[in-house]
Amino acid sequence: MKSAVQNAHGSSPTMPKTQTFPAFFHWLIPLIVVLSLITAGTGLFWQGGQGAYTFQTLRGQQVEMYGRGVYARDSLLAGAGFRGTDAVTLFISLPLLVLFYRLARRGSQNAPIALTGVLFYFLYNSASMTFSAAFNSLFLVYTAMFSACFFAVVLALTSLDADALAQRVQPGFPRRGMAIFLFVAGFGTLLVWTSELLPPLLSGTAPEVLGPYTTLFTHGLDLAIIVPTTVLTAILLLQRKPLGYLLAAPLLILISLVGVVVLAQTVSQTLAGLIFPIGVYIGMVGSWMVLGAFAVGLTVAFFRNLSGHIPQPDQ
Repeated sequence: MKSAVQNAHGSSPTMPKTQTFPAFFHWLIPLIVVLSLITAGTGLFWQGGQGAYTFQTLRGQQVEMYGRGVYARDSLLAGAGFRGTDAVTLFISLPLLVLFYRLARRGSQNAPIALTGVLFYFLYNSASMTFSAAFNSLFLVYTAMFSACFFAVVLALTSLDADALAQRVQPGFPRRGMAIFLFVAGFGTLLVWTSELLPPLLSGTAPEVLGPYTTLFTHGLDLAIIVPTTVLTAILLLQRKPLGYLLAAPLLILISLVGVVVLAQTVSQTLAGLIFPIGVYIGMVGSWMVLGAFAVGLTVAFFRNLSGHIPQPDQ
């Protein structure tokens, strides 16, 4: 990935103006790093507590709880899953955030786009922890991280030049392939989540995945924001709109990291004693791993098909 986001033309005079961010942005990134080290490190390595226990929900369901560390009051499914996410954050996402930030500071033309994609992951994850994890001692840290990530993403997106990016797109750019992939990712997520939600909604019961919680934040977030954004980006790519190119790479990076997260969550949940039906491993976990693998390939193709300069009218 590093070679893909570095500029192949060095300090050539035909290079576009180096990407600059507002000064406010440059202390948000270190803040996100520190907050992520606290939240993910605590979630992954603090495991004190009584261990798993059974809890009766407001709806009368019996749910097995995680019972350890900061996720003691989360369900076994969610608590073990959060630990898988923490591992990805610490060992993959944080190093990528630091790497792309340093490359952006050194003048790489592509690193700010990749950095924005990693920030998408941190925004998504911090929103999930703020609104879906059971209240715990890190709540204010989750909230601070969510705020920092939100404003970092806003500043990153508004600082990128979509028109200049569109001018750098080379003839071999896999625009249609990316659009098809984003359609599949968006509508696939819509299908999976609605298949879990519609039967209980129609029958007046609670979804099985609800557990001890009062609502399903991830389902709501994905259906309200992620799915429409993914589909809209696909449409904009087909129309060759600059905004489509601007959003494509960050979304692909987000999907790539989510694919790794799903794998890590599954491993963590299995180690915690949860065994799923074979259909879940094939249909849910397998599909996300395939999507993640395709997203990685398309991310590399995105950066490899960007020229290092903006064509001039007489070129």
